[in-house]
Amino acid sequence: MSYAPAGTKGEIRGFMSFFGLHLITCGLYQTFWWFKVAGEINTFLGQERMNAGKLLGLTSLTCGIYMIMWQFGEGKKILAEVQQKAGLPVNVPFLLGPWPLQQALNKVWESVPG
Repeated sequence: MSYAPAGTKGEIRGFMSFFGLHLITCGLYQTFWWFKVAGEINTFLGQERMNAGKLLGLTSLTCGIYMIMWQFGEGKKILAEVQQKAGLPVNVPFLLGPWPLQQALNKVWESVPG
């Protein structure tokens, strides 16, 4: 898979669109969101650091346990890399669920020119 030049920022998403689309689609938007965010992060870093298919597949197989492990381990490392690359201080939320991750990414995308 090829990526755009490293540093390309992702989409800023607001609370109402994030949760509104989640509610309207009975949760299907969240699956789409994970794939979009993984692509944005990978493009920004210039390498594949986040694999949404693996994340969602293993989460389903382990009844949610893998997602919890990812949020406290690999997810925090990936977000810290994104923040460092943007020149921001590393400030990773304790609970790195979908909305806290999007909020942190919004701050990164707002700080990146272009």
